[in-house]
Amino acid sequence: MTVFLRCDAGGGFGLGHAMRCRTLAQAIHAQSPEMPLVFVTTTPALRSCIDKIDGEGWRLVVCSDEWEAFEAVRAQAQSEDVLLFDMPRGMEWVAGRRQLRLLQTVRVVRIDAPWAKPDSCDLLILPGMHHSAETIDRLDAAFGDRLLVGAEYMLLQDDLLEYRRHWHDRDAGIAWYAGGSDPECALPQFYIMTRQLHAMLGYAETFLYLVGPLSKPWKLDPPSHHDFITGFSPMALAQSGLFVSLWGTTVYEAMALGTPTLTIARTEDEAEDACRLEAATDGAVQSLGTLAGLMRETLCDRLVALWEDTKERKRMYYASEGLLNGKGAERVARAVLGLRI
Repeated sequence: MTVFLRCDAGGGFGLGHAMRCRTLAQAIHAQSPEMPLVFVTTTPALRSCIDKIDGEGWRLVVCSDEWEAFEAVRAQAQSEDVLLFDMPRGMEWVAGRRQLRLLQTVRVVRIDAPWAKPDSCDLLILPGMHHSAETIDRLDAAFGDRLLVGAEYMLLQDDLLEYRRHWHDRDAGIAWYAGGSDPECALPQFYIMTRQLHAMLGYAETFLYLVGPLSKPWKLDPPSHHDFITGFSPMALAQSGLFVSLWGTTVYEAMALGTPTLTIARTEDEAEDACRLEAATDGAVQSLGTLAGLMRETLCDRLVALWEDTKERKRMYYASEGLLNGKGAERVARAVLGLRI
């Protein structure tokens, strides 16, 4: 059995899809070290993630387009193989007759595709707590036990919870993030929108701008001595007293670490997801609406109010406790490996 993982990273794609595929691949490797794993991508930037994986048996196939990616899987796959598909665009590359041919060749696992039809895959995984009850009911009726949904399937790196700190240690200021590749160039926007915040806070407070590994270079005015620009790390996030991020997997990472979080959506659909997560977590993560609709005054006023409300941020910290246990990748790996039986 070989597991093929179809995902992209960088450019117009976020990094979260690739990172959770990497996390899942590591969990599969831990449970079945002899299992060959093949990443299939149209974005060479994915190599920077795969090269960091320990162990042997990993391969990366870089294709020029979707048709070549389809052919790469079809040409190599055997009847007991699995194709794990984590793409924000759905399954256009295997639509129609091509999709049927693929499903007759391999077993297909789809991640985070609430629009999926029951005949498009053998297993559908919806990690997280942001899906509507209507969506879950519809998919449960269509997929039955072929649907895995909920926080217990969240694909977080194994050692993430080791960075969770006690509340009284959270004194590293406000951290900002816009994803691993930030195709919208939102982080520079956050930087510009918050220049007035130091004066509004009334005292010196550290701002930590976390730059994703595939983010585009951006030029800044010389930052004040209160500002720091550095690469993303779980430690930096865990130490922060408040986190502001675009919607994505990192919001769940912050929740696992206990960092009070404000999230900003790219689209109206994401904003609805963020509101559902806010309700499901008792406000451990709170929504600021969409990036396009976010006003500078609204962002700054909300940040100042929350930063000065230590009791509310402490409540958010405790509201996140126990919601994620870091075993999601292990559970999903068992389900994927179970398809060969």
